[in-house]
Amino acid sequence: MKKKLSFYIVPDSGNIKQFSFSKSLLIGLATVVFLYSGASLVFSIDFFSRKIEAHHYKSVSEENQFLNAKLASINMSIGKLNDEVKGLVEKEKAIRTIFELPEIDPQQRELGIGGPDGISSTDGSAPIKDAAFQSEAEIDRLVALSSFEKEQFNYIYQRLLGKKSDLDHTPSIWPTQGYLIRGYGVKSDPFTGERKLHSGLDISNRIGTPVVVTADGVVASTSYQSGLGNTIVVDHGNGFQTVYGHLSQFKTKEGQKVGRGELIGLIGNTGYSTGPHLHYEVVKFGGTINPVQYIYTAGPNF
Repeated sequence: MKKKLSFYIVPDSGNIKQFSFSKSLLIGLATVVFLYSGASLVFSIDFFSRKIEAHHYKSVSEENQFLNAKLASINMSIGKLNDEVKGLVEKEKAIRTIFELPEIDPQQRELGIGGPDGISSTDGSAPIKDAAFQSEAEIDRLVALSSFEKEQFNYIYQRLLGKKSDLDHTPSIWPTQGYLIRGYGVKSDPFTGERKLHSGLDISNRIGTPVVVTADGVVASTSYQSGLGNTIVVDHGNGFQTVYGHLSQFKTKEGQKVGRGELIGLIGNTGYSTGPHLHYEVVKFGGTINPVQYIYTAGPNF
């Protein structure tokens, strides 16, 4: 005989009601309730997990979109910077060519800085991280290259300062205004007719016409010479000297520093001369050379 469980309901009216259930039925009902509750719990957990995962995916997706936009903007700036650095490199090369400065070994320009070989990620952001690392590596490379170019421009600047000093001390302008009556080379002597080297330029003008020094230097001497009369010699360094003869007056003194274009004397007719004029010579390492090859300004009429 199967065991049963009985339940009694005693209302106020006094009519007692009895309900009897078999033990196996109750166990079955309890099992069904338990299974139903468990299934509901599992489905609830799965539902909320999916909601959370969807929210996380949306958040990561939005973040990735934001990062991609930022990276695109950064890469655009990197591209512009790269173009500017390339422009600087080309200008540096051009300056070196123009001023005959030594070229840079191409290997010295190989200044790329490599980033990491790779990165691992479980959140789906590896491509963005890769792009970020590549951008960072490119920025590092450009910074290194910019620093290198800065050093090269400083080097060029120092070299050009030296060249400027050389140019400042190189005779390169006409010493006076007037008429070029005799040039450099083998000419007939106006007194004897004998052909011999005329070692400078003769520029004719009125007595008292200003004479200027043709480059920076130091006055080596102010003296009277039998052939050139009142004569000024200026030492410019680098093997250069200039000579100014037949002067009527000195406007400088021995040992004085003078700058290109500065007044040093006046045209005269002293010494071995057929009329008022300036005799101008350029001497390089002890030998005279044609002054015209160094002059770049407009000057006396022929």
